[in-house]
Amino acid sequence: MYTLKSAAQMRQTDNTAMYGKYSIAPAVLMENAGRAVAERGGAYVGGWDGKDVLILCGKGNNGGDGFVIARHILAAGGRVYVYSFGTTAEYSEESKAHLHTLRMMCDNRTCTLTMYEGEKNDRLLYKRLAACDVLIDALLGTGFSGSLREPLARVVAAVNERAAAGGCTVIAVDMPTGVNTDTGAVSDDIKNDTSSPLMADLTVTFGSYKRGQFIYPGKACIGKLELDSIGLPPALLTENAEDNVYLLCEADITEIVTPRRADSHKGTHGTIGIVTGCGDMVGATLMTAHGAVRSGAGKVFLRVPGAAAPYCIGKEPEIMVRPVGGRDRLHFCRDDAAEIIAESKDWSVLVMGPGMGKDKELPGFIEAVAAETTCPLVLDADALNALRGKEADFFARHGGRTVITPHLLEFSRLSGLATAEIKTDLIGTVMKFVRDYAVTVVLKGAPSLIASAKTGNIYVNETGNAGMAAGGMGDVLSGIIAAMIAHDGIGSIAAAACAAVYLHGAAGDYCAGRIGPYGFTPDEVADAVPEVLALWDKRRPLTLLEKPYII
Repeated sequence: MYTLKSAAQMRQTDNTAMYGKYSIAPAVLMENAGRAVAERGGAYVGGWDGKDVLILCGKGNNGGDGFVIARHILAAGGRVYVYSFGTTAEYSEESKAHLHTLRMMCDNRTCTLTMYEGEKNDRLLYKRLAACDVLIDALLGTGFSGSLREPLARVVAAVNERAAAGGCTVIAVDMPTGVNTDTGAVSDDIKNDTSSPLMADLTVTFGSYKRGQFIYPGKACIGKLELDSIGLPPALLTENAEDNVYLLCEADITEIVTPRRADSHKGTHGTIGIVTGCGDMVGATLMTAHGAVRSGAGKVFLRVPGAAAPYCIGKEPEIMVRPVGGRDRLHFCRDDAAEIIAESKDWSVLVMGPGMGKDKELPGFIEAVAAETTCPLVLDADALNALRGKEADFFARHGGRTVITPHLLEFSRLSGLATAEIKTDLIGTVMKFVRDYAVTVVLKGAPSLIASAKTGNIYVNETGNAGMAAGGMGDVLSGIIAAMIAHDGIGSIAAAACAAVYLHGAAGDYCAGRIGPYGFTPDEVADAVPEVLALWDKRRPLTLLEKPYII
């Protein structure tokens, strides 16, 4: 599992490494960073020998990295043209030292250094840009927020135009200019149509991955992402913070989704109660149940209003369907709660929401069932809409055993925030919601975020693809979450939610590879789950951990 750090956390890590007990000289870390970009960038472009490289250096330490990069590219046979957008006095002492070394190497043939002094330098800069093979962005790094100002906005726009025409490869140092490290927000000044973020082909980042590298729209600017520790102490890179954000990896999930014991039986793998649907929406209920079956649930009970039952019975023999209420009952009502409560005593987990409709009695039914049951709850879709205005009270009573799975619009209704506001800081908004309401959240999207009610940790999931943008995918996910909660050996609701989201996305990726980039169905994704689990078993590493990754 990788830690995704904020800009402030990364600054603290750097400061502790340099000025704390480790006492690593700042110039050494800058040297390591520059060498890392030169080495990884060189591998990406097929070597530096004979290449013309334009390096744009900002006023901060990112610019100092650029001076080091130039020196290493020169040593590897490249020609470098360096533009500094700061003055010597503005640079840190270590940046000044590397700038001095680069000045001594400049011969105006294989190496030139220009201290940018405004538009009078633009003509030569753009001439260099038109002729270069590689552009290296060492302008701002992790220090950007808001909108790019001139002259950087103008220069970045020119770089993007050149790169879009296939003219040069763009490599970003730590973060592309114009992308916010923490949120993934990008430069978007509507008053300035040139204020756009730099679009990199390769980003070499230092120490730890950054949050904004995995959140859209910033993620679209990153290109291929490579991480280099630059010699920072591993203990610093893995230490816990108050607001921990992690990137899920396959090894994390295979560590908790363990193979079945040879002596297990259907009772070992959980009894799932799916209480959902209405008279005119049974597809969602069946897809939810199918997701649970395909994810290995021991027994799946589907309870639907009486009018919906004929459309569900026999569709999948593994699903045990029973009508609730009379044969004309279209929706659940509060009086139906007693029947569900009585059955739930034998259930491992209860799912409500998909296809339940918007009947006025639905909120009362959900509240009554939740009040008298004790098993974990998975709430999606219409169940979430039914909670609107009552979230605080419901989560205060049941949040610790509940997973909610909203998409962005549903989360907007629950949080009371506009979708545009949520998008400006996706991670921060979910983190605050979980702290306020103490409920485990799966915010579905690209990427999906899982937040633990117990710890407040945020887990970012990267599996899945655009082909999964289709109705019913979330219903299948609800069934998978239920099956993972009931899975033998998974220790927490948050761990089960992470496993389910990762598995669901991996199954979608399997379908995209086998069927095509889109057009595969939610049921086909559910059917791919056993295939993915089989692949994991083949690739499963030896168990080395003494405690769970996800809590």
